[in-house]
Amino acid sequence: MSKSIQILDDNLINKIAAGEVIESPVSAIKELVENSIDADAKNIVIEVKKSGLELIRVEDDGIGMTNKDAKLCFKRHATSKIKTFDDLAVVGSMGFRGEALASIASVSKVEIKTSIDSVATHLKLDRSKIIFEKEIARTKGTTIDIKSLFFNVPVRKKFQKTLSYLNSEIVKVINNLSLTRPDIGFKLILNSDIKISTKPQDIDKKTAFKNRIKNLLAKDVMKNAIEVDFSENNFEIFGLISDPNFSKKTKTHQYLIVNNRAINSSIISKFIKEAYFTRIQENEYPVFALHIKIPFHFVDVNVHPQKKEIRIRELIFIKQAIKNAVDNAFENTFQKNKISRDNNFFSADFNFTKPEIKNDNFSFENIKKENIFQNFEKQLIFEKFYDIENLDLEFLKIDHFLFIETKFLRGFLDIEDDEKIVVFDLSSIFLTSLFEKVKNKEKQLKLQTLLVPINVSLNVADILFVEENLKGFLDFGFDVRIISKDQISIDATSQMLEKENIKEMFFLILEDLKHLNSTSLMDKTYEKKLATQISKIAKTKSYTEEEAINLLSSFIKNKHANVDPLGQSIFKKLNKNGIEKILKG
Repeated sequence: MSKSIQILDDNLINKIAAGEVIESPVSAIKELVENSIDADAKNIVIEVKKSGLELIRVEDDGIGMTNKDAKLCFKRHATSKIKTFDDLAVVGSMGFRGEALASIASVSKVEIKTSIDSVATHLKLDRSKIIFEKEIARTKGTTIDIKSLFFNVPVRKKFQKTLSYLNSEIVKVINNLSLTRPDIGFKLILNSDIKISTKPQDIDKKTAFKNRIKNLLAKDVMKNAIEVDFSENNFEIFGLISDPNFSKKTKTHQYLIVNNRAINSSIISKFIKEAYFTRIQENEYPVFALHIKIPFHFVDVNVHPQKKEIRIRELIFIKQAIKNAVDNAFENTFQKNKISRDNNFFSADFNFTKPEIKNDNFSFENIKKENIFQNFEKQLIFEKFYDIENLDLEFLKIDHFLFIETKFLRGFLDIEDDEKIVVFDLSSIFLTSLFEKVKNKEKQLKLQTLLVPINVSLNVADILFVEENLKGFLDFGFDVRIISKDQISIDATSQMLEKENIKEMFFLILEDLKHLNSTSLMDKTYEKKLATQISKIAKTKSYTEEEAINLLSSFIKNKHANVDPLGQSIFKKLNKNGIEKILKG
């Protein structure tokens, strides 16, 4: 029996639309604040309780609405921004579809007070229906309260991310919006605490933009930031990029404004990274806060329900403009530094070091550890070694192993076997051990108090996230505390970490905790990313012989797998025939 086709009622249509436009309190806040920006507000106050699930209040001093418009704005596709399809090609406002308020009203209880003069309209809505109307006094502007968000769609509410994650995302959204319009003052009150407070800047847009950036970028990055100010063929790019020495392991410290709209664009981020060329390593990402002005006909903003992404035409022109802007910024910085160096040239001291005379005393131990095995490595680099699929760790005797640390290999060789050489790669062992501890948030991680605590600069969103996840960091082996509005102190860390790896590992854990907060699961893709990041630390870590033996002993005791988290064999062997071939050259 076939089912008949029916037209959905407006309330259900709005709920379905809300699933695309309003996926979380964060997207609801973004839509409301963008409406205030479009209303020419000079000051916007956002108050949030329980991450927006209990209350979102947005108050502005914009142009306000008439009684008629106040009632109409909650209807689907009611907008003042566009009238024809051609208007989409040149739309400059933050919002334009007329979907957001209708979507929000369908899944919450809404109250609005708005005025274009001294007389205001006061409305209350329940599931898009007006249940209260009154005329009140209010200065020009609009106040919207969103209460009990998703109260009538419990499944949506159930699948919201953790409150701490939502709070940090709310801070991030307001920071991004404040970058788009430095001429507007923003205040964010989160659970009665003021998290953001900026004043309108009535100065040139480039200086105002740079002033706003100071509140977002870490102090060490800001201190060494490189200024970008470039225009060419109707493209304008200005802001700050990081010195290559202050690049990061993740893309989280990238702020991109295109035509006054805060967006995510993997392609533009890729172009910026490529513009650094060999200045940064392949696995690093530049920090940047850039405002890019692109001709309207090159950009389509109508491609994402929440307008987070854009589609760009003529990518070759964008790529070239970004490359020229970054090259120009580095060239200007180089010239400034060159002038500074030239001024100090004749006052420099020149010290000549006496050439070092090598000790030619014969040592069998040196030959044994360095010459023979290093020659093995240079010729092999493991190409002739075979993976060991099954190795009984219980019968291994550590006192039979020879510890080596050369340019090509750090690990152990089993020197008691006449038939083969077995290599144990310390980097893979360290990676496996630390990965398992981090992945499982092992609570038995032994902490050591640092003689000198390490201070780390963070943006407001990350400070808030750390503050609400101190126990999570402790589970991962980091004892941290908040010391200011933009700095934390690392007081103790896992004994497995060396001082030079602590900051890098902290940022890795920060991203790891965010991921766990947002998904509650560590999926395979993220596991690989985590393992890749830890492996970079493992490859640069040095060991004393005692530390290496302890690491291998612990590894054997815990009976880990024979491959590391990246799928590389931890043990490899070379049989007798292979050894003879190498020795014969």
